[in-house]
Amino acid sequence: MKNQVVLVPARAADADGIWELLRDAVDETIGMTALPDSPQSTQELCDHSAKTLAQLATGSFQLADGEHRRLLFLAIDSVTRTPLGISGVTFKQSVPDLSVRVGTSPDGLGLVMRSSSEPWTRTELNSSFLGVDARGRRVGTLLSRGRLVFLNLIRSQIPTTISSHLRGRVDADGHAPFWDRFGSNFAPHWKTSIDAELGLIADPSQLKALAGHTLPLTAPVLESLGPVNAASLPAFHLLISEGLEPNGRYDPIDGGPTLIASIDQLTTKKTHRHAPAQIITNEKARTEGRDALVSVTSVAEFRVTRCHAVIDDPAIGIAAEALTALGATEGTLLAASQLERPA
Repeated sequence: MKNQVVLVPARAADADGIWELLRDAVDETIGMTALPDSPQSTQELCDHSAKTLAQLATGSFQLADGEHRRLLFLAIDSVTRTPLGISGVTFKQSVPDLSVRVGTSPDGLGLVMRSSSEPWTRTELNSSFLGVDARGRRVGTLLSRGRLVFLNLIRSQIPTTISSHLRGRVDADGHAPFWDRFGSNFAPHWKTSIDAELGLIADPSQLKALAGHTLPLTAPVLESLGPVNAASLPAFHLLISEGLEPNGRYDPIDGGPTLIASIDQLTTKKTHRHAPAQIITNEKARTEGRDALVSVTSVAEFRVTRCHAVIDDPAIGIAAEALTALGATEGTLLAASQLERPA
């Protein structure tokens, strides 16, 4: 039997394992600009994330206007700590967000696309990547939704508007047709959407070149503005089920939509409850338990796992293996969020 998988905030010492996970998956991570692309950037991200976690754990976390901070999460084998998947969030305080909106043309006879770069405050859900060894083990939901459990735990310290940019339509080489229809008109030195993504990472100030433009919304553009990339559709459906909704903003490079919600609107938040841990038999967990995300309530030692839990009793009942994976003992205060609705 395979070990229990848990989601935890990354530590500085996890950098080598994370890079090993990502190194051989270049073809699968095209366009996932939030993921590190070298051993050095992986270590830097882990160091940065560890500092963010330390501030959140001590209640000293603060953001200045224009500042952003990142927090990285790992799905790991609870016994070996082998990284199986990676996800993250970025906290942004009044940080500009370059986007495209659709509106009526000035002559009132058609539709146009308008790009703008307006500052707003949000907690962004970053790209997730699941390694081959973890696929088919019900880890994807843990990787995506487990971070929402953590966000609810620290909600008083962070921006409570949750947002997610979904990848738009791209071809087999990772190029976005929408870039050819829109952004390339104003930044012709970037020949492809990949060039644009890399250029903006290297020099974010170039975002200004893509803001403040208007173009007609034509039939060819409609084919590439709004559709979600096939690989991102599972994430899209999961976010919709969590309560996020499209806000009418689209990525100026790949045309993908943005989803947002208040943290209070999230399904994970609405089904959240706290109670002491109680060990139950595997049989009781299987027959009476509900599919749930169960976590400890410590920010510094945060762990969350997906398991069957009896959550209607005064206690949260889970099997001994799951409790051990959380680094907890019977009586420890746990939090549980139900993933399936009761019949």
